[in-house]
Amino acid sequence: MKSNPPGSPRGPAARRPKLSNVIAEDLLHWIARDRLHPGDRLPNEKTLMEHYQCAKGTVREALRTLEVQGLVKMQTGPNGGAVIQPVPIDAVTQQLRTFLHFEELSFEQVYELRHSLEVTLALSVAGRLNGAQLVRLEANIEECAEAMARDDRPAVRRAELAFHDILCDSCPNPLLTFMCRFINGLLRDLVEYRSERLEEHNAFGRSNIESHRKLVAAFRNKDTAAVSRVMADHIHEAETFMSRLDAAFRSNMLGG
Repeated sequence: MKSNPPGSPRGPAARRPKLSNVIAEDLLHWIARDRLHPGDRLPNEKTLMEHYQCAKGTVREALRTLEVQGLVKMQTGPNGGAVIQPVPIDAVTQQLRTFLHFEELSFEQVYELRHSLEVTLALSVAGRLNGAQLVRLEANIEECAEAMARDDRPAVRRAELAFHDILCDSCPNPLLTFMCRFINGLLRDLVEYRSERLEEHNAFGRSNIESHRKLVAAFRNKDTAAVSRVMADHIHEAETFMSRLDAAFRSNMLGG
C-alpha cells in the first residue's frame, strides 16, 4: 500500500479554487488596501485580464461575484466597468440571519449582547446628537404613541426599534453601529407572539415610550450618567417583557 508523500493532503485530493473566485478575493483585498470608496472604479476588463493573465470570461465571472455581493455595480458603455457601491447593511445581515437560523440561538443570548451594546451605543452618542437628531427621536416617540392608539402592535414594535436605529446613525464607531443594527434586525424577526394579551403589549409599549422620553431628556441635558442608567433599565425591562411573552424567536428568522 502506497503512503502519501510528505506534505501531501490525506484523503480526497485537495480541490484547487476556481480562478474567478481567487480573482474576486484579490479584488476585495485591493479595494480594502487602496481604501476605495463608493463611486470609485475598478480597472477595466482588459487591464484586469492582463494583470491576472486570464480570459475575459474569468474576469467577468469574478466581477459578477462581487456584483452579487452588492460591492460593485456593472455599468455599460464607453466609460463602463465595475463601480464600487455602498454595501447595504440589510444584504449583509440577511446572510448572518440565515446562518443563525440553523443555530440554537436563544432569546436570552441575544439580550446578553444587547445589554452591553445598547448602553455603549447610547454613551457613544451622548453629547453628539444635534437638534435635528433629537427632533427625529421625539418624532419617533410620537409615531410609536400613535401606533399604540390604533392598536397596531407590529408598527409599535418597529417604531421602538427604529428609535435605536436613529442612535446608530450618530454613532462614531462603525463596528458598534453594525452590531447594534444587526441585533435590531434579529429583533424585527420577532413578529409572532404566543401571547395575545393586549394589556401586556400595551404595558410594554407604554414602558418603552417612557424610557425613550427619559433618554431624550438625558441626551438634551448631556447627562451621561442618566443616559447609561436609563438605557440599562430600558433594555432590562425589554428582556423581561419579551421573555414573559415567550416570543417565537426562530419562527421568522429567514424573513427579510
